[in-house]
Amino acid sequence: MTKTALKLLLSIQAKGICWFIGIYAFIMAILLIVFSYVTIDDTSWIPISIIYSPKIYLLVIGIVYPLVATKLFVSKGLTRKQFFWAYTGAISIISLFLLIPLLGSVIYYDSISLPSAITHYLQMPLFFFIGWTSVVGFQMRKWYMAILGVLGAIAMFHTITTVPRILALSDMAVIGSILLLLAALLLILPRIISQIPLKS
Repeated sequence: MTKTALKLLLSIQAKGICWFIGIYAFIMAILLIVFSYVTIDDTSWIPISIIYSPKIYLLVIGIVYPLVATKLFVSKGLTRKQFFWAYTGAISIISLFLLIPLLGSVIYYDSISLPSAITHYLQMPLFFFIGWTSVVGFQMRKWYMAILGVLGAIAMFHTITTVPRILALSDMAVIGSILLLLAALLLILPRIISQIPLKS
């Protein structure tokens, strides 16, 4: 059942990914054309924007899709945990596809190391889980869980974006912190999600 759900989720998300990559490539082309004619002193914001675009996309998917799809997939015979693990597998595969244009864009503007590429890949499913963490309290229909979920999501977001920059962490330290967060979410989220009430 979980494998069937994984295939279904992949097919659904693949359509969205194709649209996203198409729009992503279109915007990249516009930027390249514009900045070939216009000289700007500080263009550091361009690669940063490009790097975060796929991650923000997955963050939004993590917020929206569990809210609208959990009840639907459970009604088709999946448990909440099966839905979670099927989606985890789908997002892991989708992140690989999103990594290709991301790395291409980064390499165009700068160089990239293997640890940095691994970091970008690991951050993508983590952004998805951060999105899901922010809404799981609302799925639970408990105000204190909603507050904790939003605060936890904000804390994790800054842990992987702001803190490494402020502390000037090494690539391996960043990868380690991301793996720890992923492991914690993979342990905690399924237990919380399994208690989501689905009756109106």
